[in-house]
Amino acid sequence: MTDARVEKVYEDRMGARSFLAQADTFLGDADAQGLSAPSQSILLHSATVSARDAILQAAGQRVSPGDGAHVLRLEAALDHVYGDTEELLERLDASRARRNEASYAAEFVAKASIAEAREATAELLELAHGFVGA
Repeated sequence: MTDARVEKVYEDRMGARSFLAQADTFLGDADAQGLSAPSQSILLHSATVSARDAILQAAGQRVSPGDGAHVLRLEAALDHVYGDTEELLERLDASRARRNEASYAAEFVAKASIAEAREATAELLELAHGFVGA
């Protein structure tokens, strides 16, 4: 497989808003009562993917499939938002790793890690809304 790369596409604020609406839905669904920690982890990760895609679509970029695409998508999206995002990058990448463990290895996901993931996801969505203007 080849390495993922950032590609130029047309800027689409309407498409970006659709991604943001999807991210908001995933975040809200993750807060539903009775969900297991692994299910919440998957929904929170989906919210971050949609938020990243919203930022990139609004900026006229996308990340091609390939090795490292998930991390590159996060880095590229955070490059467009205001402020120091290094800590947020680390927290979201840790959340992605926990989601991988829940999805692919059927490992235990602690409720405390869900709270951390939710906080980081909400922060990313706030930045995405500010960037897209939704």
